[in-house]
Amino acid sequence: MTIGQKIFFLLEERHMTQKEFSLRTGISTTTISDWRKKNTNPGSDKIMAICAALEVTPEYLLSGVTEDSNRGRNVDYMVIPKGTDERELIELFNSMDWLDREHLLEYARRTIEKRAESGYTDQTDKKSMVKIAEFCDIEIFMDSAFEGSPSVDVNYLDDNVQGSIKLKEGTIKGGFSKYVIPVIEAWYKEHKASLLEMWNNHNIETIPAWE
Repeated sequence: MTIGQKIFFLLEERHMTQKEFSLRTGISTTTISDWRKKNTNPGSDKIMAICAALEVTPEYLLSGVTEDSNRGRNVDYMVIPKGTDERELIELFNSMDWLDREHLLEYARRTIEKRAESGYTDQTDKKSMVKIAEFCDIEIFMDSAFEGSPSVDVNYLDDNVQGSIKLKEGTIKGGFSKYVIPVIEAWYKEHKASLLEMWNNHNIETIPAWE
């Protein structure tokens, strides 16, 4: 069985369409169809993405290790496409010396801990957050998808604390200090009307600098 034939066997076994497989791997449906029509195999540069989509190891796909073997099912790797923020972060990490890596890892761990304590709503899977204002080391972000109730995300750069403001109620969530909260409240009160108008009209604009 060729690699191409094995891929189609696995697609049928997993009840996965070629379109879904294409979305998972980033390989065009035309290329996938050609593997069957022309009885060809995918290039080596596509193997890792294929294995991740089908949840098999490269060893199984390339050498024919039987699927009932544990070696064929224990998948413990990640495929990161080029041109993504995640790929850039890993490439930057790999270019650092060991001490800078340790500092970055410690920063990441503390960020996660603070976020867990603050009650911040994770927006990791969203690419629709737009920065609309920055003042006093505070950043304000609005969701350009306008999902859920009207709100903005707040990031305080100095303490690396994240939170949010409910635009209708003015409720501020997050582990902000007693010195930062009054600043956020004052900014919100001054811009409440324009923030709600943006949300209701689905039209995001940058708010001028505020002090």
